[in-house]
Amino acid sequence: MTTVVATANGRVRGAVVDGVHVFKGIPYGDSTEGAARFAPPRPAPPWTGVRDATEFGPASPQFPTALRPGDAPILAALFDAPLKHPQSEEMLTVNVWSGGLDGPANRPVIVHLHAGAFQFGWSSWPMYDGGSLARDGDAVVVSLTYRLGVLGFLYLAELGGPEFAHSGNIGLLDVLAALGWVRDNIAAFGGDPGNVTLVGDSAGGGVVTGLMAMPEARDMFHKAFTISVGGSSGVQPDQATAVAEAIIKELGINRGDSLEPLREIKVGRLVRAQLAASARMGEFTFGGSFRFGPVIDGLHLTDSPAQIAARGEAMDVPLLLGSAKDEFTLLAADMAADLDEQRARQIARAMMGDHGETVLDTYWSRRPGATPGDVMLAIWSDSTRISTLRIADGHVSHGSNPVFCYLFCWESPVEGGKYGSTHILDSSFWFNNVDAAPITGNGTERYPLAERMSKALLAFARTGDPNHDGLPEWPAYRVDDRPTMVLDRVCEVSLDPYGAEREVMTQVSARELSHRGL
Repeated sequence: MTTVVATANGRVRGAVVDGVHVFKGIPYGDSTEGAARFAPPRPAPPWTGVRDATEFGPASPQFPTALRPGDAPILAALFDAPLKHPQSEEMLTVNVWSGGLDGPANRPVIVHLHAGAFQFGWSSWPMYDGGSLARDGDAVVVSLTYRLGVLGFLYLAELGGPEFAHSGNIGLLDVLAALGWVRDNIAAFGGDPGNVTLVGDSAGGGVVTGLMAMPEARDMFHKAFTISVGGSSGVQPDQATAVAEAIIKELGINRGDSLEPLREIKVGRLVRAQLAASARMGEFTFGGSFRFGPVIDGLHLTDSPAQIAARGEAMDVPLLLGSAKDEFTLLAADMAADLDEQRARQIARAMMGDHGETVLDTYWSRRPGATPGDVMLAIWSDSTRISTLRIADGHVSHGSNPVFCYLFCWESPVEGGKYGSTHILDSSFWFNNVDAAPITGNGTERYPLAERMSKALLAFARTGDPNHDGLPEWPAYRVDDRPTMVLDRVCEVSLDPYGAEREVMTQVSARELSHRGL
C-alpha cells in the first residue's frame, strides 16, 4: 500500500508498513558537490509530479574504517551496519516514519542523528528504523543524512580565508537545515512542529550538544536526548587547522596555495586523503584524538558545548542523557587483554599527566582482582561518562528545565560477554529494535528492557519527562546526590553510581579527557 504527502517542495509517495507511513530519501537540501562543497547547505529544488520516497537516499561519502582499521567487520558483525550502502554528494535527505496522517498534527516528533565518530554512519542503519516508535507511541520519527568527515568538518578558515569560514561546522549546518525542513513540513506527516525532540548517539549526540551551544539553533527543537556523547568538547582551531593542512598536503596542495581545487577533486580522492593524513598523524588512539568534529571556530561555536553549558549559555530545554557502563570495550577489549601494569600506568600518565597514577589506583582499589586491562577499560569508559555528567551538571545548575540521567548496564552475551554493556549497544533498545542488532544476542530478556526504554523515550518526547508505568520513579537529576536510572534486567535508581571514580576523574580537565584520552 502506498501513501502520498504534499511537502513544500512537491509531493512524495511512501509506503505503509505494518500500519506505519514510511517515507525515505526526501531531499531537504541540494547537491553539495562542486561549488557547494565546504559551503552551507542550499535548499532542495522543487519538483513536479509525485516523487518516489520508498528507498533510502545515499550516505555521505565515507570509508567505514575511518575510526580504526578493522572496525568495519566489527560494525557489520555486531551491529549489522549497512557498509555497502550507496554514497553520493547528493545525500541531504530525510526519512520519516509516521504513526498516522489523519487527525490534528499533534504527534511528538523525534529527530535522530546516527553514530559514527563524525566520519561515517548511516541513517539507513536497521537498528535506527523508526517504525516501532512511530507505531507504539503514535509518534513521528525522522532520521537524516548530513556531511561527515572531510566534507562536514574540515576546518579551512585559517588556510582559505572568509570564503571557507563555515567549513569546520558544515555538518552542524546541514542538521540545522534538516530541522528547518521538519519545522516547515512535518505537520503534513501528522507531526507537531512545536514538539520536536532531537536525539543523537555518540557523534550524533555531539551534534546535539553542539547545536545546543549555537545561538542560531534556538527554537529549532524543544527537547534533547544524547546517548554516549563523550568526546564532544569541540575541536580547537589549531588542531583542526593541523588536520586540514595534513589533508591538503596529501592532495599536493601547500599552505598558501588556492584551495579551489578542493572543490573539483573527486570525492573519493578527498576521503582517501583524509584516511592517509589520519594514518600519518596517528590513528584514532588513546594517545590521539578525534580527527573530525564540531570546531570551536568563533563563528558558530565560541567554546566547547560543556563550557557553554557550565556558563549557563546553552539552550535551555528538557534534557535526557547518559552512557553505557563499558563504553570502550567495543574499541579496546582485545588490546586491553594484553596490558600489563607498567603499560597501564604509562597510558594513564599519557592521558592525565601526574594525576593518572591517582586515577588508576582509585579504580584498582574499587575493583579487587581486576586485571590492568580491566582497570584501563573502566577508565576509558568513564571518559565518556564524565564528559556526559559535565554537560548534565552545567544544564541542571543554570537551566529551568529538568535533566534526566541514565547509566546503561545490560551486558551483551555475544563472544563470551567480552563487550559487556558497550558503546551504542543501548541504541537498539531505545528504538525497540534489538532484533536488528546482532550484538544483543537472541535471549528473550532483551524485549522487556527494550520496551521500557523505548517507552521512556516516547514519554520524554511527548512531555519532557521519561517516567512511565513500566519504570520505577525516575527523579530529575540533581548535583547534590546525582540520581541516575540504571537500565538493566532490573531497572532502579542509583544515587551517584561509581561516585568515587567520578570524583577522582572530575579532577582531570575536560580537554585532557576529550583530546588525550578519547
